Amino acid sequence: MKGLLFSFLFLSIPAEASLPPTSFPLFLRQGFSCVLEFDSVPKRVVIGDLQSFQVEKMEKSLVVRSLTAYASSNMFVYFDSGDPRLFVLTASEDAQPTLFQKFESIKMPEKNAEAPKVLARSRLEGIQLTSAKFNAQKDYLTVDARVTAGSGGVIKPSWDLVRLRSGDISVAPVKTWAERKEVQRDATLKARFIFAKPNVRKDLKDVKLVLPIQGRTTPFSVNLGGK
Repeated sequence: MKGLLFSFLFLSIPAEASLPPTSFPLFLRQGFSCVLEFDSVPKRVVIGDLQSFQVEKMEKSLVVRSLTAYASSNMFVYFDSGDPRLFVLTASEDAQPTLFQKFESIKMPEKNAEAPKVLARSRLEGIQLTSAKFNAQKDYLTVDARVTAGSGGVIKPSWDLVRLRSGDISVAPVKTWAERKEVQRDATLKARFIFAKPNVRKDLKDVKLVLPIQGRTTPFSVNLGGK
């Protein structure tokens, strides 16, 4: 058999993990193989039902097969760095099988150790959109923005309360990164927010990013697409 059949071990997820990995569904059918391709080599796999599913390693890919007509389980894939991947496996005779899926790592910007940058042309406080784009599979939406404090003093964003909003939809990010926790007077900082499979229009029309500010009743917000 081409490749190396994994030996599966039980692993405990660290208690300090703040957010569980986002699950990705795989629909399998006996007699069909599903290839999962990553941009780094999988190092370890944890699967719930070893009797019903088989996983084979092939360089940066995993080949998943169902050994029975009907079964379900979960599967964790671990790498040398970055978050693990979580998959929900469902085998059925009636399934339209997932044959191939490529996954790209979510890369966060490196922290910038430079001093806060003073805006030369504009010191209007608020949040400004840098970019907002889906990845190729529309699994993730990445939003880059700049948060600016005016001459009134330090701004303390509530990073854990940031939301993507569209009508009645409100989505929390799976990843939030910022250069610093606070925005100093007359300065700006970069921030990045990553949302997993948000149920919003792909053109981002009528979608906005909302960032609450501590001590204020009105949050910062910015439109991601057309109105």
